[in-house]
Amino acid sequence: MWSTIVRKTVNCWLNLIRKLTPTSECELCLQATSNAFFLCHNCLKELPRARHSCSQCSEPITSAGRCGRCQQHPPAFDYSDCPFLYQPPLSLWIKACKDRRQLLWLPRLTGLMLTNPAAALAQADAITFIPSTRRKLFSRGFNITEIMARRLAKTLGVPLIDNALYKTSGHDQRGLSARQRKRNLSNSLQPGQLQLKGKHIVIIEDVITTGATANAAARALKQQGAAIVGIWALARTPPPEWDNNP
Repeated sequence: MWSTIVRKTVNCWLNLIRKLTPTSECELCLQATSNAFFLCHNCLKELPRARHSCSQCSEPITSAGRCGRCQQHPPAFDYSDCPFLYQPPLSLWIKACKDRRQLLWLPRLTGLMLTNPAAALAQADAITFIPSTRRKLFSRGFNITEIMARRLAKTLGVPLIDNALYKTSGHDQRGLSARQRKRNLSNSLQPGQLQLKGKHIVIIEDVITTGATANAAARALKQQGAAIVGIWALARTPPPEWDNNP
């Protein structure tokens, strides 16, 4: 019931924002745009991206293929698709939405995902999202990945599953190491009780950092019978030592 109330409230705010703030100029260069998107074509092309990324975890690598970590210790999810890197200005926009509750960014971030739809989405049976705890919903007021997933499902005509995963108490994943994230998620992210035998499910995420959340969610879906689990995220956090320059 709580999630339904939150969802209806956020949807009302989003509709109001779209009516009051029509987009006519680029967010970055302030030049007039020829469409209703918040970025012009040139600025969209300049958003941070990796030249090559691992086909399974999307971590930036020097050449096409799978990274050494995924070859030695493959995660529970079978592939991931992250078109952008979690760097400015994208990282600032995501923080503005999540931490400062600037709801204007919800339809914009979803629009960015639609500019780069996951290649495997055409074969997917359904999409789902990482749920929030009740405490997080109460403090923030919304779950960014749930709203994005619902908008993407409606726009693309893909079925949405909203009870495949459950989140109990747990610390915020941000600021934790990969080992701490894995331990934090071991008890907090639980599978639902669905019959997903043979299904291809795509999990919607805003950011993949270490992949611990995506891994735990994929494992929970496969416990319910899912055959293939993919991740479609807006951005991937590059490792500290990574350099995108040639």
